[in-house]
Amino acid sequence: MTSEQTHSVGGVVASAMCFTAIIGAGYYALDGRRVDMAVLLLAGLGQVIAFLWFRTQYARAVCSLIMLTAAMSAAEQLYSRIWWWDILIHFVTLYALVWMVWNRVLTHHPRVRGRVRDRPAMRFTWCAVAGFVIAVVWEVMELLGFLFATPDIHIPPLDTLGDIVMGVLGAACVGFHREPH
Repeated sequence: MTSEQTHSVGGVVASAMCFTAIIGAGYYALDGRRVDMAVLLLAGLGQVIAFLWFRTQYARAVCSLIMLTAAMSAAEQLYSRIWWWDILIHFVTLYALVWMVWNRVLTHHPRVRGRVRDRPAMRFTWCAVAGFVIAVVWEVMELLGFLFATPDIHIPPLDTLGDIVMGVLGAACVGFHREPH
């Protein structure tokens, strides 16, 4: 990363965005909303990973904004207010999460990068499988949240299946990335 990228206003803003969910968690903690605070802290972890694993300000900003939007949507109950919001958020959030992992693989494993560069089927399959694993973990966390934290979490079987399918589709789209960011 050049000093121009690091010290530009856009670079500073993109880097600062990587900590917005942690700040939001503080707000919800002060408001006594512990479940929402925990969700924002989890999103904050994703933002910090984006800060550490991406070199470009664009990738940092996009992933940070997606993480913040997903967490704030849960805290403010947008999933139950807008019928299609859950579909969109699972698609873009799994895209962002798998993009972070995929970028890390491409950055630190040049042999893998060389092997998958001209093999789109391998890229898309790897990303879809990673997305499936993360989507299942997400749905298990939703179930545990419903059982032990708050009954506000909506978890009917068809919703769970749709969330996983949309997450896998979003994750598979990461296969379009052939080089690290």
